[in-house]
Amino acid sequence: MDYYAQILGADWLRLSNYVFVFILARAVWTAPWRALWRNNEQFNALIGLSLWMGALWLLPVGVHAGLKLHPLGATLFFLMFDWQIASLMLAVLLLVSLIYNGTSLVVFGSIGLLMIALPIMLSRLFFLIFQRFVPKNYFSFILLNGYLCGFLTMLLVGLCNGLLVATFGSYSQFTFDNVYLAFLPIISSAESVLTGAFISGFAAFLPNAVAHFDPDVYFAKKPPD
Repeated sequence: MDYYAQILGADWLRLSNYVFVFILARAVWTAPWRALWRNNEQFNALIGLSLWMGALWLLPVGVHAGLKLHPLGATLFFLMFDWQIASLMLAVLLLVSLIYNGTSLVVFGSIGLLMIALPIMLSRLFFLIFQRFVPKNYFSFILLNGYLCGFLTMLLVGLCNGLLVATFGSYSQFTFDNVYLAFLPIISSAESVLTGAFISGFAAFLPNAVAHFDPDVYFAKKPPD
């Protein structure tokens, strides 16, 4: 991840750090800490998912710096815990990943904006669109907010990362097309399956652990007598 420090100027790195830290500070201030602490199911889910997702963040797939990909879990964490807790926990995973790989922390903000803030913002946007225009039931929630949103979010983040690397990096078009773009649909599909599988299980068996799932709204009601 030091590749980002090489292609981005010091001013951009500094600005991105300020912006990302501001987002995290706002998340700390507005997060529903009491509700999380009182919801044992959600708290346990947060710990379990964070440990599992941490392993994926430590093992990116790719052979070229800047072109490595891994599942983000941003859509899943947003649906489970809302944007504040999702941002903070993924920021912790990013920090651990940077330290584990011996990467300079100067890229913390730039990577955080690209791989945490952006996908969470996209997930929230898609969620609001689906809430507004799609009938509310369990299957639409899982298929659209889980599988489809997970795929689109990973795809758009990957394209933004590719645009950044293509603009400021030095890779050839052949390398970019065959090493990065060719595998982007695969990693996006993996993100989709990961998000959809987990959110379907939690919504079905532990609905109170999912911040953006209301069983009284999404589960079909019995017809009146």
